[in-house]
Amino acid sequence: MANASAPPRRVLDTVQRENFADLVEPSRRSLVKVLEFSFEGQSISPKEVEVVLFDIYSLDSFAAACAARSFLGQGVHYEGVTRNGYKDIVDTNLEGKVVAMLGVCWKYMEMKELIQAENKILVLDSQEDSLTEDDINELGQYGSWIMTQPHFGAGVMAWEFFNRGKKVPLILRAIEDAHLGRRVFKDADALEDGIDALLEDVDITAQIRELNRAVVFKDELFLKFEEVLKSSQLARERVQAAISKGSGRRAEISKHQQASSSGVVRVFRHFPAWKCNVVIAQSKFEGRIAERLAQDLAQRCPGSEERCLGIVMDLSQTGVRVTLRSLDGGPPVAQIARHFGGCGSAMRAFFKKSSGSIESMFEQPEVMLRDVKALSCVCLSLSAGDLVTVMRRGEHHKESPMDDWSWGFKVHEPHKEGWLPTLSYSVYVAIFDKPSPGQGVEEVKEGDLVVAKVQRGSYAYGSRLPRGPIEALEKSWFPFDEDLFKRVHPSSVAAILEEAGFFTRKDIFA
Repeated sequence: MANASAPPRRVLDTVQRENFADLVEPSRRSLVKVLEFSFEGQSISPKEVEVVLFDIYSLDSFAAACAARSFLGQGVHYEGVTRNGYKDIVDTNLEGKVVAMLGVCWKYMEMKELIQAENKILVLDSQEDSLTEDDINELGQYGSWIMTQPHFGAGVMAWEFFNRGKKVPLILRAIEDAHLGRRVFKDADALEDGIDALLEDVDITAQIRELNRAVVFKDELFLKFEEVLKSSQLARERVQAAISKGSGRRAEISKHQQASSSGVVRVFRHFPAWKCNVVIAQSKFEGRIAERLAQDLAQRCPGSEERCLGIVMDLSQTGVRVTLRSLDGGPPVAQIARHFGGCGSAMRAFFKKSSGSIESMFEQPEVMLRDVKALSCVCLSLSAGDLVTVMRRGEHHKESPMDDWSWGFKVHEPHKEGWLPTLSYSVYVAIFDKPSPGQGVEEVKEGDLVVAKVQRGSYAYGSRLPRGPIEALEKSWFPFDEDLFKRVHPSSVAAILEEAGFFTRKDIFA
């Protein structure tokens, strides 16, 4: 029988085993974990890998390639790629080989191109939601093996896979912490901001592009990283150098954040519950700017902090790069990025789109046509001309089943959120002719614009809008149903109201 008075067995956590407890915040050290791979039933073993692909824009992905190199050695093809897919590979003689994609965020069809060349692929990635479960299952039918772990960096995952049982080097833990933004290390923000100092200011992306070929085993980039990978003391020195460099950038980062502080609150059409503080800016600190935007919006919207995120849009000739950040417990921005063809983790993600498609991603602000008084504490009080963002419409309540209600918030006061009548901001256009059904009800012609004040069954009481400036409007009853009338897009409504003179006479629809 076990001795009941025996002291509990002391178990070392991962940080203690890897001997860097002095570098981390005690309250967050439990976030550092060991990833144990079970090779039973696994279709690819470490020694089978013949090609290693990594993302030239990601330090974490490059670290993963270096971790694989420490086990695989010479005779393996190493190549830095971008997110453009299979067509980006310099050496296309990969047919029939086992390819390891380490931290490379490719889409399903791009991975399938590799498989069609009779390749088996191994994917180790921290990017959450980069592939659906169906995608993973289908790729697995071809002998491929895919693991995505949002709580691990690709560098750490690769080390655990290729160097099973060995302690993860400190440099990989530092890169993992900066990549995931989980702030386990002391001075974590400074570490992330100065992360380029880990390799003494070597620009990995630029050096790989200058090579104009695949990276080989003895290239300087690999040799530099190998030194830091093998020496814990050197890794500590480089971590401190990165923190010092990041600390020196705080004033510059603060200036960029302040210059981009006037964001506009929008919502994505496909994710209407999440409020986005959006700015257009060009900065190498776009992630930090987006974080500040998320923080500012959360402070402005007490009670709905978990629905706030920050977005920086960087416009260039090739399109728009959209950087997304959320706070602890905030929206999982990887879902947004994946919907638009990008990738990321729960709190940080990105995607790229053509500049012409950006506006169509967001709900457009609606202009209030008349004053609305709140009927209860969950309704909005609004004035004619106010801008509102509608998050949901088409709701009916038992107290007034004939009325159509929407849920939204004031654009310039996003903390003010509640119900408002759908008719109070809507202009409708008739899509076909309909004769008068009887005395007291107007006929409708195709193209007629109508602003309705109340709806009763299949009829609405309101005004027909003439083209051009409006002096006065007559009110009448019109036949009204969803087959006859369609809502006019908010951008078109704004143009109609401008032409009518609404913005100088906001009592037109009173």
